[in-house]
Amino acid sequence: MARTREFQCIHYLNEGNCDLGRKGEFYGSCQTCSAYKKKPHSRPNRKDTRRERLERISRKEKGNGYE
Repeated sequence: MARTREFQCIHYLNEGNCDLGRKGEFYGSCQTCSAYKKKPHSRPNRKDTRRERLERISRKEKGNGYE
């Protein structure tokens, strides 16, 4: 199973190009690369809304008296 790395690597240039001479596919080889280092001050490609939705639902339930 591939790891889910949402931040781009410092070696990743664009789709298909990598500083290290590798394939450089963000959702392919970059997910399992051993030389992965997170790029400083980078933003994730997609925001994890699942956690936010679950927190919002739990706050609503607590407010209504449901446990």
